[in-house]
Amino acid sequence: MLTVNLRQTIVLIFLFVVVSTGLIVLDSQNRLDWLRSPAGQLFSPIVWVFNQVGSSAGSIGSSNPEGIEAELESVQQERDELLAENAELRLLEEEVQQLRNQLEFQETFPDLEPVPANVISEDPNGIDRVLIIDQGRDAGIRTGMAVVSPEFFVGQVTNVDANRARVTLILDASAQIGGVLQDSGAEGVVYGRWQAGGLIEMRHIDASAEVEEGELVVTSGRTARVPPGLIIGQVSEVELDVQADTQSVRLTPVLDFRSLQSVTVILSDDVQDEVEDVEEDE
Repeated sequence: MLTVNLRQTIVLIFLFVVVSTGLIVLDSQNRLDWLRSPAGQLFSPIVWVFNQVGSSAGSIGSSNPEGIEAELESVQQERDELLAENAELRLLEEEVQQLRNQLEFQETFPDLEPVPANVISEDPNGIDRVLIIDQGRDAGIRTGMAVVSPEFFVGQVTNVDANRARVTLILDASAQIGGVLQDSGAEGVVYGRWQAGGLIEMRHIDASAEVEEGELVVTSGRTARVPPGLIIGQVSEVELDVQADTQSVRLTPVLDFRSLQSVTVILSDDVQDEVEDVEEDE
C-alpha cells in the first residue's frame, strides 16, 4: 500500500499552488482562450439538455391556466355533491334508527302507545337539564308523560304546546320519580342531582334491603303517567342512613343524555281514551 509522508504532502501542496497561480495569471493575460472554445463545444449539448428540461418543467405549471381552473371547479363541485349525499345518508340513518327504536319499544312494551319525536334543542341557558321535542298536544302528548330512548327512562314532559313539548330529564334537580331495585325489589324515590354536582340518587330505601353495586333501578309505576319497568340507572354506591333507618344509592345513567337525537313519548291510558273520543266525534 502506498503512503504519503509529510514531505510528499508539502511538495504536492506546493505544486498545486504553483499550477493554480500560473493558470490564474495566464487567464488574466487571455492566453487560455484557445482552450475555452473546444471546452464550450464539448459541454454545450449537456447544457442545452438541462435548459430544455428546466423550461419543460416550468411550462407544466404555467400552461393552460383556464383548463386547470375548470378542473378545480369540477373537483369542488364533486366534493360538494358528496357532502350533500353524506348529509342525506345521515338523515336516513337517523330515521331508520328511530324506527328501529320504536319497533324495539313496541316489542318490549306491546300494551303501550309510543309517539316518536325528534330532539330540537336543549336548554339554551345551560342551567336546567331539559330537551325540546317536535311533537306536542296535537299528537296527544300531555304533561307528566314518560319519555324514553328506547326503553331507558329519559324524563317527563313538563310543558306542552301544539307541536312542541318540553322534557325535563331525570338528571335535573327538579325531577323525582318512583323507582324500584330490579333484583331486591326494594322501592324508593329517585331524584335528579345534576345541579348539585351529582347525577341521580335513589333515597328512602328500606335499611334491610340487600342492595348490590351494579343492580339496575327501574320505574316502579307509582308515578302518574309513568309505566313500570323503564330502566333509570345502575347502582354505583350504597350509603346507609342509621338515624332514618334507610338506605340511599347513587345511580350511574345507562343512557348518554348528551347524544340524544330522537326520543319516544309514552301516551298514558287516560290520554289514549281522550284521543279516541275526539276521533270518534270527528
